[in-house]
Amino acid sequence: MNRLLAALLVVACVAAPVGAQTMLFDFGNTGQQTLIGGWNNVIYANPDPPPPIDPVVDNNGNVVAGVTLEVVDQFFINGPPSQLGTESPSGDAAAYPVSATDDYFFGHSGDFAGATDNPTGGFKLTGLNQSIVYDFTFFSSRTGVGDLRETAFAVTGANSGSGLLEPANNDSNVLSIDGIAPDGNGEIYVEVSAGPGNTNGNAFYYINLMEVNAVVPEPATIGLFATGLLLAVAARRRGR
Repeated sequence: MNRLLAALLVVACVAAPVGAQTMLFDFGNTGQQTLIGGWNNVIYANPDPPPPIDPVVDNNGNVVAGVTLEVVDQFFINGPPSQLGTESPSGDAAAYPVSATDDYFFGHSGDFAGATDNPTGGFKLTGLNQSIVYDFTFFSSRTGVGDLRETAFAVTGANSGSGLLEPANNDSNVLSIDGIAPDGNGEIYVEVSAGPGNTNGNAFYYINLMEVNAVVPEPATIGLFATGLLLAVAARRRGR
């Protein structure tokens, strides 16, 4: 019994991550950049598209070797990004600075402010480690509105995940999409669009910020897991 318990403890320890790398991205206005160390600002000078973020830094300000972020499906760029997100982040969003929660990229369906139909916006992370799985957290906020502006996020690499987030007057809610592996080119693509519950006439959708966590497993994970299983089997046989 003691050996079986020891085996189960080994397996439990293996399942827990022993380290992680975090990348933080603020999408929005050139005048509302997050100047705290460890943030990557995705901005543009109207009407030019956002330049690639190269290099990307982690939350400690260290360069993440080889990783870049590039906008490949333009959001609305016929004017500067807006600053009408929350200035009072709370709940799950409380960990993020106002400079990141207040401004955003957005898109729309149909013509708007001199821009043509823009039902999706998207970007990709490149140069990712193909042996690591990435967890994504998104925050969207647009204050002072009375309709629903549900925003859909789809994250695609070797596998995919999706989810919905309501930005309307949102101070606290975030969306997590976990366990996405890079594709064969080391890339993950993120698409942002209006969700099915969006009731706005222009189907506005938003992204204020994104957090990406890469969980780094211990190198000996496989060996420990195998050892734990062997101990469990041996204990059961002796129990018989």
